[in-house]
Amino acid sequence: MSYVVIGADRLGNIIDMLEEKLDGKLIHVSGRKKKDQAYALPQMVKGVIVFTDFINHNLAKRVKADAKKRNVPIVFAKRSVRHLECTLEQMMNCTNVECDRACARKDSF
Repeated sequence: MSYVVIGADRLGNIIDMLEEKLDGKLIHVSGRKKKDQAYALPQMVKGVIVFTDFINHNLAKRVKADAKKRNVPIVFAKRSVRHLECTLEQMMNCTNVECDRACARKDSF
């Protein structure tokens, strides 16, 4: 199982934090190249992280729709370790079963 990280040309020290918090392979897609614009999520994906300040709007909409259709958790965050940590923690600690947001499905992330 893997996690897809979309956005940002380089992840820098964010990759270390993600590898520490998440259990799985990380797939990074910058979203800037022409071939990235047609990116489709792999079949066996555990979750999606989208960096909102470095992504094409059409790609973000397409990935969001694909994740929702396949019931894959997705989070949107700024490209900063602090903001990403907070976003991932909120998602993993969400206990509202009635909630329609991806973080409500913490058992699948």
